[in-house]
Amino acid sequence: MIILNTILQIEQLYWKLIRQAIGLSRSCDIEIPAEMDWQALLHIAQRQGTAPLVCDVLLQVPENMRPPKSLQAQMKMLSAQSMMLQEQQRIVLRRAITALQAGGITPVLLKGLCLAQNYPKPWLRTCGDVDIYVGKDAYHKGAALLREAFPEAALFEEEKDYYKHYNLTLDTTAIEMHRVSAIFTHPKDAGLYDVLERDGLQQHIVPFANDEGAWNEPEPKFNILFCFIHSWDHFVTESANVRQLCDLALLIRKYNHHDNHRELADYLYANLKALHMLQAWQLYAYILVNYIGLSKSQCPLYTDSCAKRAERVLRHVMDGRQITTDKKEIAPSNIIFRKLYTLRERLKSARVMAYYDPRFARHMVATTFAQSYHRFKIGENTRKWE
Repeated sequence: MIILNTILQIEQLYWKLIRQAIGLSRSCDIEIPAEMDWQALLHIAQRQGTAPLVCDVLLQVPENMRPPKSLQAQMKMLSAQSMMLQEQQRIVLRRAITALQAGGITPVLLKGLCLAQNYPKPWLRTCGDVDIYVGKDAYHKGAALLREAFPEAALFEEEKDYYKHYNLTLDTTAIEMHRVSAIFTHPKDAGLYDVLERDGLQQHIVPFANDEGAWNEPEPKFNILFCFIHSWDHFVTESANVRQLCDLALLIRKYNHHDNHRELADYLYANLKALHMLQAWQLYAYILVNYIGLSKSQCPLYTDSCAKRAERVLRHVMDGRQITTDKKEIAPSNIIFRKLYTLRERLKSARVMAYYDPRFARHMVATTFAQSYHRFKIGENTRKWE
């Protein structure tokens, strides 16, 4: 019981620090227990991709509440590393955008540096890869331009017509040039998302000014939808984290004003329902309000009715677990047995998903069989998302 209470106290403090760091705290008072397991708190923050945010708040509390001096030095180093990495990414991004624009391509920033601008202290938002969207038509040309712009790259990946993005790896930074922003395996879902993507990433992109000039970000409503889909995909196939939840909360707060609240709610409701992800959104919305700090009026489609399952989702995220168990490296080499293995693993994943979102679990099953029929109908050599 003592251990359980300690973990609960650490997580409660973690959420207070997160809300304070991203400007969504309803109170400036942070009470730190006398006997605090600082390493456990830092471990949670690092696993959730939010260490610089948490460290920055802890370094500003009264001296008698701060961690030990040795740990403070470690926290300062984490914040400095985040700032340095972002600066390195900006240099790479500047070169990439300049090369693409010179070649007549209009790139759009996704995730990372695009979302960091919404934070009170953008340099504290940890960033992984540099993500740029160019679309299907500019995909091959864009890959050639990047290879020419970065001859020193450690790894060039061949661009394939069925890839989600083209990868170019530098010493400290990786560039992902997106052919598509998300992949849906069900043909109907893929068709709908393709329409939404063209509208949000090609026809109605939004320029934003920064120190390097004018860059482009997605249309706001689509950007919110995309960030949710990206995080939910991580939840299903890898593991989601709190940083993604913070991204989504700050994006909603930035664009969901009184004059466009209904427009955003209608857009999300129609498209999430069509993509079988409405209930998944409501699970996230509960977490955004009750843990991240958005108000109920700010968060579209919020409901308390899914509280129990939303808490399960949050526990899943905090534990760093994943639902999908399909591992290609251990799949049988025989093509028939490999297909049976894949089918079994996907059905197992759907069974686990039913614990969190039964509707999405049913759609996972339907998608598995629809994909199999689709590939049989159009030929084995065609990739699932084409």
